[in-house]
Amino acid sequence: MSKTERKYQTGSSSVLSFLQVEIEKVKRSLPKSYDSIAEFLAISRPIVEVTLMNCGDWADQVERAGPGKPSFPHTSMMLIHVLCKMRNVSYRQIEREINEHPSWLKALRLIEAPSHSTLSTFRAKKGEHFFKDFFNKLTDLLYHYNLTDSKEIIVDSAPIIASMNFARANATPKINIEHVREFFSTVDVSPVIQYLRTSNKRKYSLESMIRYLMFEKLGGFLSTSQALKFLEKNATVAEILGFKGGQLPTQPTISYFLKSQGPAPYLLRPMVDAVTDFFEGCEATPEDTDIDFFFWSF
Repeated sequence: MSKTERKYQTGSSSVLSFLQVEIEKVKRSLPKSYDSIAEFLAISRPIVEVTLMNCGDWADQVERAGPGKPSFPHTSMMLIHVLCKMRNVSYRQIEREINEHPSWLKALRLIEAPSHSTLSTFRAKKGEHFFKDFFNKLTDLLYHYNLTDSKEIIVDSAPIIASMNFARANATPKINIEHVREFFSTVDVSPVIQYLRTSNKRKYSLESMIRYLMFEKLGGFLSTSQALKFLEKNATVAEILGFKGGQLPTQPTISYFLKSQGPAPYLLRPMVDAVTDFFEGCEATPEDTDIDFFFWSF
């Protein structure tokens, strides 16, 4: 049992203060050779350890790749899953990227990255319920310690099938307008609205802003500016979201909305169940969009 886990057992009231101390220790000892990804992995490690334990797993458990092969601590395995979803890459690509970055390996406390098959087997063994529970709890702690303020901010996750994507994440997303229309005519955003701050001076409705955030993430756009440019050229989709007459918010407007209302992981969290139900009810899923979990970085 790790030091983090032993301390966690002394009582939940001490967890946050203990983690703060641990995070500050890590920050003071970060090697100068670490890039931003390696720093994030190192700082997040104690948080992931506590989250694992809170999900019924022990951080010092290991995943055995096979006879004669190295074992991988569960903490490192989950950090890799976080990194994989942050970067929106496949297991094959994350395996290659980790092995190409010595500082990432050092931050993960590994000699080499687990293979893509080891990562896939681990995920299958832990199951969808575990991953949903883990990422929900992890988001709470990352937000508490201001680790969601970076460019690599993590979004809430939901174990839903790949048809939740209106488009692939590429330079020119191909949006199925009828799918967009069906989604927003089915999924009610009112569970979010009740928690938002209201203002008489608001130019765009809260409903349209929440629909926009969901569209940007589900559409697989690489940036807010890319999504807004798409809407400029597609008035039908803009109207589905609630933006009438070509009146679209600007990128600074979106940024201010998130700053004043709170980070997107918290804004969209009440929608996870509704979104999951919608996509689990979809009949067909293209084979080339086989994504098991929705976990975007933005």
